[in-house]
Amino acid sequence: MARDAVGDVLGKVLQLGREGAARAARLGRERLTLRQLRADRDALYRKMGKEARELVEAAEIDHPGLRRTIARVKEVEARIADAEQAILRRGETPEPEGDTPPRPVSPQE
Repeated sequence: MARDAVGDVLGKVLQLGREGAARAARLGRERLTLRQLRADRDALYRKMGKEARELVEAAEIDHPGLRRTIARVKEVEARIADAEQAILRRGETPEPEGDTPPRPVSPQE
């Protein structure tokens, strides 16, 4: 009799463990999918931004906000080139592009 009760309890514990593991696996897959979708969206935004810059510079489109942002990008690119040159002057190699995660940029920057 006591054996049956212990067996029932162990069975329930194992079932709860399996259900918990299944939930955790499902959540992990969903989070991975969400992370990949966000990465895909960010890549599309980067592509769109580069295309917009090319269109503005080719005078195919024009917008004051785009021109301001492109000017900011050019300023940052100049600072990147300066920083890379400083590292090269010390005989070192700068990190290749893409090795650092992007940080959010506020509209005021």
